[in-house]
Amino acid sequence: MERLWTREDVKREFQARWQGNFNDLLGFEVLEAAEGFARVAMPVEPRLHQPFGIVHGGALASLADTVGGVGSFVSHPIGTELVTVEMKINFVRPVKEGTLVGEAKALHLGRKTSVWEIRILDDAERLICFASATYMVIKEA
Repeated sequence: MERLWTREDVKREFQARWQGNFNDLLGFEVLEAAEGFARVAMPVEPRLHQPFGIVHGGALASLADTVGGVGSFVSHPIGTELVTVEMKINFVRPVKEGTLVGEAKALHLGRKTSVWEIRILDDAERLICFASATYMVIKEA
Protein backbone atom coordinates (compact mmCIF):
# COMPACT_ATOMS: atom_id res chain seq x y z
CA MET A 1 0.00 0.00 0.00
CA GLU A 2 1.29 3.49 -0.90
CA ARG A 3 2.12 5.78 1.99
CA LEU A 4 0.50 9.19 1.56
CA TRP A 5 1.72 12.56 2.82
CA THR A 6 0.55 14.08 6.11
CA ARG A 7 0.90 17.76 7.02
CA GLU A 8 3.74 16.84 9.41
CA ASP A 9 5.50 14.84 6.66
CA VAL A 10 5.39 17.85 4.34
CA LYS A 11 6.84 20.31 6.86
CA ARG A 12 9.59 17.91 7.92
CA GLU A 13 10.44 16.86 4.37
CA PHE A 14 10.87 20.35 2.97
CA GLN A 15 12.67 21.79 5.99
CA ALA A 16 15.25 19.03 5.60
CA ARG A 17 15.31 18.99 1.79
CA TRP A 18 15.81 22.75 1.42
CA GLN A 19 18.48 23.21 4.09
CA GLY A 20 21.57 24.83 2.57
CA ASN A 21 20.47 24.79 -1.08
CA PHE A 22 18.90 27.16 -3.62
CA ASN A 23 15.43 27.05 -2.05
CA ASP A 24 16.94 27.94 1.32
CA LEU A 25 18.90 30.78 -0.33
CA LEU A 26 15.64 32.30 -1.59
CA GLY A 27 13.95 31.87 1.80
CA PHE A 28 11.10 29.65 0.61
CA GLU A 29 8.64 28.36 3.20
CA VAL A 30 5.92 25.80 2.53
CA LEU A 31 2.67 27.19 3.92
CA GLU A 32 0.40 24.40 2.77
CA ALA A 33 0.62 21.36 0.53
CA ALA A 34 -1.71 18.47 -0.20
CA GLU A 35 -2.66 16.41 -3.23
CA GLY A 36 -3.44 18.82 -6.05
CA PHE A 37 -2.54 22.03 -4.21
CA ALA A 38 0.40 23.90 -2.68
CA ARG A 39 1.27 27.33 -1.25
CA VAL A 40 4.86 28.54 -0.77
CA ALA A 41 6.01 31.93 0.55
CA MET A 42 9.11 33.94 -0.39
CA PRO A 43 10.15 37.09 1.49
CA VAL A 44 11.28 39.91 -0.79
CA GLU A 45 14.79 41.08 0.04
CA PRO A 46 17.01 43.59 -1.82
CA ARG A 47 19.27 40.75 -2.99
CA LEU A 48 16.31 39.47 -5.06
CA HIS A 49 15.99 42.81 -6.90
CA GLN A 50 17.18 43.48 -10.40
CA PRO A 51 19.07 46.76 -11.08
CA PHE A 52 15.87 48.87 -11.20
CA GLY A 53 14.82 47.86 -7.67
CA ILE A 54 12.08 45.36 -8.46
CA VAL A 55 12.07 41.60 -7.87
CA HIS A 56 14.03 39.80 -10.58
CA GLY A 57 11.98 37.66 -12.95
CA GLY A 58 14.26 34.73 -12.20
CA ALA A 59 13.31 34.86 -8.52
CA LEU A 60 9.62 34.91 -9.46
CA ALA A 61 10.11 32.03 -11.88
CA SER A 62 11.95 30.10 -9.16
CA LEU A 63 9.04 30.58 -6.76
CA ALA A 64 6.57 29.50 -9.44
CA ASP A 65 8.61 26.40 -10.31
CA THR A 66 9.06 25.50 -6.66
CA VAL A 67 5.42 25.80 -5.64
CA GLY A 68 4.37 23.68 -8.63
CA GLY A 69 7.08 21.17 -7.78
CA VAL A 70 5.96 20.98 -4.15
CA GLY A 71 2.38 20.33 -5.25
CA SER A 72 3.48 17.67 -7.70
CA PHE A 73 5.81 16.06 -5.16
CA VAL A 74 3.12 15.68 -2.49
CA SER A 75 0.58 14.48 -5.05
CA HIS A 76 2.63 11.30 -5.50
CA PRO A 77 3.55 8.58 -3.00
CA ILE A 78 6.48 9.23 -0.64
CA GLY A 79 9.73 8.32 -2.38
CA THR A 80 8.71 9.51 -5.86
CA GLU A 81 11.22 11.80 -7.60
CA LEU A 82 10.15 14.41 -10.15
CA VAL A 83 11.63 17.08 -12.40
CA THR A 84 10.26 20.08 -14.26
CA VAL A 85 9.98 19.46 -17.98
CA GLU A 86 8.22 22.67 -19.06
CA MET A 87 7.22 26.03 -17.61
CA LYS A 88 5.72 29.17 -19.13
CA ILE A 89 5.42 32.39 -17.13
CA ASN A 90 3.73 35.76 -17.65
CA PHE A 91 4.79 38.77 -15.57
CA VAL A 92 1.86 41.06 -14.76
CA ARG A 93 3.13 43.74 -12.36
CA PRO A 94 6.38 44.64 -10.62
CA VAL A 95 6.90 44.20 -6.90
CA LYS A 96 9.56 45.73 -4.65
CA GLU A 97 8.83 44.52 -1.12
CA GLY A 98 6.74 42.32 1.13
CA THR A 99 6.18 38.59 1.03
CA LEU A 100 5.13 36.81 -2.12
CA VAL A 101 2.97 33.70 -2.03
CA GLY A 102 2.88 31.16 -4.81
CA GLU A 103 -0.25 29.06 -5.17
CA ALA A 104 -0.34 25.98 -7.38
CA LYS A 105 -3.40 23.98 -8.42
CA ALA A 106 -3.27 20.77 -10.40
CA LEU A 107 -4.88 20.74 -13.82
CA HIS A 108 -3.83 17.13 -14.46
CA LEU A 109 -2.47 14.48 -12.09
CA GLY A 110 -1.27 11.51 -14.08
CA ARG A 111 0.92 8.56 -13.16
CA LYS A 112 3.95 9.94 -15.06
CA THR A 113 3.21 13.67 -15.46
CA SER A 114 1.29 16.44 -13.79
CA VAL A 115 0.30 19.86 -15.12
CA TRP A 116 -0.10 22.86 -12.84
CA GLU A 117 -1.60 26.34 -12.87
CA ILE A 118 0.47 28.71 -10.71
CA ARG A 119 -0.19 32.22 -9.42
CA ILE A 120 2.20 34.49 -7.51
CA LEU A 121 0.46 37.07 -5.29
CA ASP A 122 1.75 40.00 -3.24
CA ASP A 123 0.74 41.01 0.31
CA ALA A 124 -2.41 42.71 -1.03
CA GLU A 125 -3.25 39.50 -2.97
CA ARG A 126 -2.62 41.25 -6.29
CA LEU A 127 -1.47 39.06 -9.15
CA ILE A 128 2.26 39.52 -9.80
CA CYS A 129 2.68 36.72 -12.34
CA PHE A 130 1.13 33.45 -13.44
CA ALA A 131 2.56 30.32 -14.93
CA SER A 132 1.84 26.83 -16.11
CA ALA A 133 4.25 23.98 -15.58
CA THR A 134 4.60 20.27 -16.26
CA TYR A 135 6.45 17.86 -13.97
CA MET A 136 7.54 14.34 -14.85
CA VAL A 137 8.15 11.35 -12.56
CA ILE A 138 11.73 10.14 -12.97
CA LYS A 139 11.64 7.58 -10.16
CA GLU A 140 8.54 5.88 -8.79
CA ALA A 141 8.20 5.11 -5.11
